[in-house]
Amino acid sequence: MMPLRRYLLWGCAAGLAFLSGCGSASRQEPMVEFGHARNGLGDATRLSKAEWANYRADQEYLHGLVKPDVRVSLNLADPAQHRFVQARLKLAGKTPENSPYLFELMEKRRREHVARGYAPGLLPASASATEGSADWKGHHAIGTASTGEDTDIPNDGSGASFTTTPGGSDYTYTDTSYTDVTNYPLGVLEWREEYEAGQLVTVNVKGNLGLTTLSRYRIASYKAEAIGDDLTDSFIYKEFGSSTPSTTTQQPRLNLPPTVEAPLDIAFNDNLISVCLNRTWTQDCDYDLTGNYASVKLPFKGNVSIRSSHIFSQQVIDQYKADLNNNIDRPDSGHIKLILANVGGGCDVTDKNTLQAKMGQFWNNVTLSTDKKTLYWDMTGANAAFFDDGCRQMQDEVKLTAQITLPLELTVNNIRTPYQSSITLTNDDLVERPSYSFKKMTITNSCLAAGTEIELPGGKVAAIEAIKIGDRVGNPHQPALTVMDTAVGIETVPMVRIRSEAGRSLLMTEMHPIQVMARGMVQARELKKGDVVMSKTGPDTLVDVRRENFEGKVYNVKVGTDAEKRTLGVDQTVVYANGFVVGDGQIQRKYESIAMKRKDTSVLAQLPKQWHRDYAFAAQRK
Repeated sequence: MMPLRRYLLWGCAAGLAFLSGCGSASRQEPMVEFGHARNGLGDATRLSKAEWANYRADQEYLHGLVKPDVRVSLNLADPAQHRFVQARLKLAGKTPENSPYLFELMEKRRREHVARGYAPGLLPASASATEGSADWKGHHAIGTASTGEDTDIPNDGSGASFTTTPGGSDYTYTDTSYTDVTNYPLGVLEWREEYEAGQLVTVNVKGNLGLTTLSRYRIASYKAEAIGDDLTDSFIYKEFGSSTPSTTTQQPRLNLPPTVEAPLDIAFNDNLISVCLNRTWTQDCDYDLTGNYASVKLPFKGNVSIRSSHIFSQQVIDQYKADLNNNIDRPDSGHIKLILANVGGGCDVTDKNTLQAKMGQFWNNVTLSTDKKTLYWDMTGANAAFFDDGCRQMQDEVKLTAQITLPLELTVNNIRTPYQSSITLTNDDLVERPSYSFKKMTITNSCLAAGTEIELPGGKVAAIEAIKIGDRVGNPHQPALTVMDTAVGIETVPMVRIRSEAGRSLLMTEMHPIQVMARGMVQARELKKGDVVMSKTGPDTLVDVRRENFEGKVYNVKVGTDAEKRTLGVDQTVVYANGFVVGDGQIQRKYESIAMKRKDTSVLAQLPKQWHRDYAFAAQRK
């Protein structure tokens, strides 16, 4: 459920007050579970006038240290940065009394920074030593930043931040605020906390631009996250709009949604963008990556136009290209990210030869219309969006999110006024007001080795590579099922070889499902010696399970017409592979998805005990 939003006029010298949807309940109430996540609104009345004044000053100090669009870790040995964090958490209702372990870890981190000799004004070199390592795929970014370019409602600003962590975390707190460039609040600080989650945390925010005479704005986000007994944090903000006062600046208006030509659901029109990683389904595959073994490449093509008097700034675009081609990072130029929604983490679009200028390949493929009213991007063919290889792993659902900076300008009475806008294209369904919503996207793979014998009607067999659409194959629940689709590709990691007491042997990819007597459908990677699996002749015990490299082709099938499947039960679109009962591509996708999703069990049963008090107090807050 999305957080409620309300506005209040600040009636005293402190500035704009925030309404809070939270109140306190008695600590004597019995412990209850609210699930993995809570969200709510900040409340400026939680700060005294002196605290509020310090918070505003500390914000300004921090923005003097941090560049826009650059995620940083904060130095808690710096009194101003530490005070900023404490005030930010207090606005969200987080205190040492109701969040004891969070603040214990925060104090531990502060002492570590003091011991390292961090001086005031210093920012640590990276978000943390762990996050700075080469294999770290965590992200914290501003997802949307709008001044109402997508609507004709006056002063209707909106924004969102998101954070993702590989494998999730014990605890994640993330907030988002909307201010002008003096940090005067234009909306309610919004926050979200997750226990035993953190794979993808999205926080939206609303801004009322009529509360300021300025026309330059900031979306900012702070994150605190704990894994084990280590706490990390990060801060990021984005600036947009114009440096000219709003009384003389016209707000741009875009023609939205933008036109998107790729990626699209083009194969089955099944409301799903299917990306084939190491193998290609003949029919149900929108994009084929089987020829690219080291990374993920996706086509990204579209355009956006402007209907106000503004035009796109060729001068700024040329500067983006020049800087990025010279390996000068321009984080203000936007981002394109692929997020592994079920397991956490993700990858940036990046140039093939460098990990520095991440948006170079996008801006090198941007052109403008003759009247400079339409911006086109065409990352297709050899220029397809190239993501580093950290995202090339077996996944189910992925989130593609792109924030594209739009450099604009308006000339009135021979005076040129620059304006920075942006659009957001995403399939993160928690983002409240994206410019464009992609359909759900999946990246999957699972197969059997070439040479595997598939049983046909009447007891005959055929090598899986010879099976084609329209063929009929054997099934334990019906005389035969129709082959609806086939897949072929390669496998880059060791496969699973099983051998049974009956002398059967089968080589399959680690995610391929096989029917186990005691456990139902099980992915091959979960098999172990002694498991009793189903075969053509009945139960058969595994005597050997091992990993084996395979350099040949791998294949899969999907079986069952709609009419045939109506007569089947759950997980019965199976085939006989070398005599074993194994699932087809439909069952494969089901169990890949299940494997990637968090188990819906008691949060307290999974949560480390040191977090139980924080969780209990959080559950009591209304």
